[in-house]
Amino acid sequence: MKFLTSVSTVLLSIFFFSSCGDSSHKEHHHDSQSDNNAKSMAISVHEESGRLAKEFHVRLATEFAKTPPTDSSFIKLVSLDSRYVTWSKTMVKLPGTECNHEEGELHIHDHAAEEKLAELSDEDLLKLQNAIQEELKLLISDFDILIESNKQ
Repeated sequence: MKFLTSVSTVLLSIFFFSSCGDSSHKEHHHDSQSDNNAKSMAISVHEESGRLAKEFHVRLATEFAKTPPTDSSFIKLVSLDSRYVTWSKTMVKLPGTECNHEEGELHIHDHAAEEKLAELSDEDLLKLQNAIQEELKLLISDFDILIESNKQ
């Protein structure tokens, strides 16, 4: 029971967590159109990742609510949740963007990580955002496989 309470507490805390994205980012003047394009694309990928993460986390929380702790898939859900928590720490506010937290969401920033991102070229920032999104998609795929196997 204590384990279930701990998991529930973690889930509720994470449910209200979201990354800092930006739907009205500030553009910086760059020397080339490709830099502007890469930066815009990186921001778009980041925002899409935030949207996918919120949708996934709602699905995960819903599945937790339906799965008894004695079910064999419960520990797999715990593992997916742990992976999600680890992944969510990679979602750092991008340089040149503003936060757009919704009311009630936690306001968390890793300023050191944000400073490191500012050192990246726009192309490298785009590559990083694509890699972060791929990790999320793998997590979502693993969740979908678990859910599908439970239906059989």
